[in-house]
Amino acid sequence: MTNDVEMKTEQEELPVFPTVHVLQVVKDAQQQHGLRHGDYARYRKYCAAKLERMRKAMKFTNTHNCQKRRPAKFVKKWLNAEAIHNVQYLNFGIFESERRYAEAMIDKITLEDNPEKSRKRFTMINSLRKAVLHVTNLEKIVQESDRFDAPTKLEAQAYAAWMRGMCAFESRNWQKASESLKLAKTVYEKLAEATNNTTLSSLFKGRCREIQPQLRLCEFNIAESPGAVGTMTELMELRMQMGEGGDSSVDKLISEMRASATSAEFVTIEWGGMKSTVDDDKAKQVIQEWKQTEIELAQCQTPKERMALFEKATADTRDAIDRISDIIRRKSSENADTTVLQSIKAYLEFLKMNGTASRYLAIIDNTKSEKKNKPQDLLRLYDSVIEIYKEVSETPGAEYDKNLIEAFEVKVEYYRAFRCFYMSSSYSALHKYSEAAALFDRTLSRIQEAEGKLKKLKSNFYITNETAQSLNELRSEVDAAKISARAARLAAAAGDIKTDSEVAKTIDERPLLETVNEWRQWNVRESLRDKKTIPVASLPPAFIPMPNKPIFFDLANFHLTMPDVEDRLEKLQKDRDAQTPKKTGKGGSAAPNTSASKEGEGQQGISGMVTGWFWGKK
Repeated sequence: MTNDVEMKTEQEELPVFPTVHVLQVVKDAQQQHGLRHGDYARYRKYCAAKLERMRKAMKFTNTHNCQKRRPAKFVKKWLNAEAIHNVQYLNFGIFESERRYAEAMIDKITLEDNPEKSRKRFTMINSLRKAVLHVTNLEKIVQESDRFDAPTKLEAQAYAAWMRGMCAFESRNWQKASESLKLAKTVYEKLAEATNNTTLSSLFKGRCREIQPQLRLCEFNIAESPGAVGTMTELMELRMQMGEGGDSSVDKLISEMRASATSAEFVTIEWGGMKSTVDDDKAKQVIQEWKQTEIELAQCQTPKERMALFEKATADTRDAIDRISDIIRRKSSENADTTVLQSIKAYLEFLKMNGTASRYLAIIDNTKSEKKNKPQDLLRLYDSVIEIYKEVSETPGAEYDKNLIEAFEVKVEYYRAFRCFYMSSSYSALHKYSEAAALFDRTLSRIQEAEGKLKKLKSNFYITNETAQSLNELRSEVDAAKISARAARLAAAAGDIKTDSEVAKTIDERPLLETVNEWRQWNVRESLRDKKTIPVASLPPAFIPMPNKPIFFDLANFHLTMPDVEDRLEKLQKDRDAQTPKKTGKGGSAAPNTSASKEGEGQQGISGMVTGWFWGKK
């Protein structure tokens, strides 16, 4: 009896399922069906279609409970441990949660584009809760079953924790979101260390990088005193870390903090010889943003970070200017006084132009840091900076501030020296050494003028980035470039250096196919710099003259005078008649008609021959 019981228990033991890499299944589906381009609608349709196909193929369809005199009630067939016969059944839980997650992201994007559709936030949170419901069911099944190995259980746990963290994150339940995301990050880090598969390791580490900014944002919201400058700096660093494709919650939180900071205090500006109190919240927020930007610039380590700060601030300033302009138009139609608003608008215009010029200077620093840069590129940027600084002095109300006018005149002279230097470098690169030498001398005179004006305005608070040290460094660069240009000019006069046009004439542009038996030299570095390719064969090939079919016409035959052979023909005919007996009657044959034969012979010659060639013979 005991032997029979042992045999039954051995038969009931089922084999262990192979390892299911949940994150790899999810990432492959996302990359192949829309999320590579951020198309959540396409991904949601794919998940719904896949679920329908799987339910039909595995005969795991939903049912309808029919009752008398009532409509059929939909009964969803839930996944449970008894229904799992193979690992494919786990896809029901995975793609059900992914479908709900995609729906939530669609609602989130719609809400960001149309803030007035506030109801989308509730549908987004409901979709995320349904996704958490499905993934929790999946985690429970995997954890309780003995047929799944440890890696599968860990991946299911991490995926469920991440989904719960995202739901709490969007619901702004920061404490719960932080706990769930920390758990998911810890599990994924352990999986990345344990696996030897480089593909899986990169997926796990990528998920940890995705979780890190959201986790820091949760910790920031949990922390105290959100109005401190250090906290705002931490937020700005977090936004830079998340990049352009990061979560928009950081930008919203920064805006909320600045709005709360500005609403608690009055913002007063001094422009156009008068002090004005800013009442508009958007304008107050922009003015505070520029003050905060000055603090954040000291912590930027690369020019690209400064460029990002200036781009964000100038974009917000444009929006504020448009808002103030609308208010001015509305009040002008009501015959109200708009002097204060005009002053605020002019001040915002000044901030926008100054920020735009500073952004161009950050682009110049970024271009100088690159390996491949041309003087022409920097020349255009310095032209833009000079034009903007000239326009600043023409802003309405700027004439009342003497320090501003003097400072921006010095700025124009300061950057004219740099522009003149890069213009001379451009001429030197084009082998126009006489023009380059004259411009180098002009650069030295501009440097001297800028130094003299800069010394007079040491205490001017508008002079921030312009220093005498930069002019000294520019003077040393000019001296070195001047010597190099003079040496190149002498070498060109001696014939040691050829200009670009002369070098282009000496370059052998014959294709390699025609010079297989010759030794040729090719300057690879210059060809790569000028983006020239080595010709292998000339395409299309040149035409080769070919002899055509020899067709000629004997036209001279018509102009020849033939001898008279009529007598010989008559004699030949008589001899032929004498040899052949005459036959009379029905079976007799008459003599041949000589005139017809003459006409036939007359038709012979070139015309008959041409007729035979082209139109055939009759």
